[in-house]
Amino acid sequence: MGNANTKPDADVQAPSTTTTSLASINDTPLLVHVPLHLDGDTHDAAEMTRLAEDVCVALRAKVAGYEDITTNELVLTHLTGAMTNVIFTCHKKSAPEDKVLLRLYGAGTEAFFSRQEEILVFKELSLLNLGIGLVGEFHNGRFERMIDGRTATAADIRVPDFSEKIAKRMALFHTTQVDIDRQPRILRSIRKFYKDACAAYATSERKFDMETMARDIEALEELVATVDSPVVFCHNDLQYGNIMVTDDNDAVLIDFEYSHYNPRGYDLGNHFSEWCYNYHGDSPHWGDFAKYPTVAEQRTYCAAYLGENATDDKIDALRREANVYANATHLFWSLWGFIQATQSTIDFDYFGYATCRWEAFTSRVSLQESP
Repeated sequence: MGNANTKPDADVQAPSTTTTSLASINDTPLLVHVPLHLDGDTHDAAEMTRLAEDVCVALRAKVAGYEDITTNELVLTHLTGAMTNVIFTCHKKSAPEDKVLLRLYGAGTEAFFSRQEEILVFKELSLLNLGIGLVGEFHNGRFERMIDGRTATAADIRVPDFSEKIAKRMALFHTTQVDIDRQPRILRSIRKFYKDACAAYATSERKFDMETMARDIEALEELVATVDSPVVFCHNDLQYGNIMVTDDNDAVLIDFEYSHYNPRGYDLGNHFSEWCYNYHGDSPHWGDFAKYPTVAEQRTYCAAYLGENATDDKIDALRREANVYANATHLFWSLWGFIQATQSTIDFDYFGYATCRWEAFTSRVSLQESP
């Protein structure tokens, strides 16, 4: 995506994070394939050995300081919880502080977004002071700069002070200008996913009610037409696993596979809906929608998002945007889940997840306010 610029508000500063000092490398992707031998979150020693050998090939070619890396020196750690890609940290035994993140693109993910566009977005965002950085690319993945900190938890995003920090980072992210199609995509994407899901289940033993889904999509289109929501560059997948907590307790947004232009209410509604999920719990596919943010929690988030421009009327209008567009997130991720259930190799109950999100839409949980 060409050049990008941000125009942060005076009271919203980009996060200051300390990252590894890996030297920059050329931007030409290395056409080397790193086969994905893992079966979800389980793997045996032979599979890990094969993967480590493949990763060493990519590291030697694309990451400065790793030109002589061997499997005996490589420490490869699988990070669980990702539902689109498979992610690892890499470092030398002799330099555990100098880590890079390895992202292997999930099988079939091109059905949900343009990988070429996603890489372009990541490159543009890497030029900004957002705490992320591209280290090197290869055929089916890339190496990224590690952020000093940890991945947020389901509990973290509910803490008022940290929730406000997320809101400010989202507001800053929404000022980003990225050189891609600026038309909102959510309704187009839902329509496309519906067609893809119908095709995938035409020959599947599992079924879902396609006619009811079609009617629900029409109902959604009527619902979102009742609110005005400016089109901005959205993250579109701001669950807790895509937020880093830095060592100084700041927030950094990561993972931009689904980032593109959408109504801003979609981004807020999606994040609010993610309050209901714990992807590391006993039933990661099933949301507890009693945990959807209360009116007070929504107001706190929206006030932080709006900053010094916040008024009661603006806060309530933004809440309305979020709660209406939360219903769009339910249908989007429901159809996504139905499709993933037919193709993903990641160990996750996508069909159950899809069913849960659909039920959340049907009951309009985001429009049932609690104080």
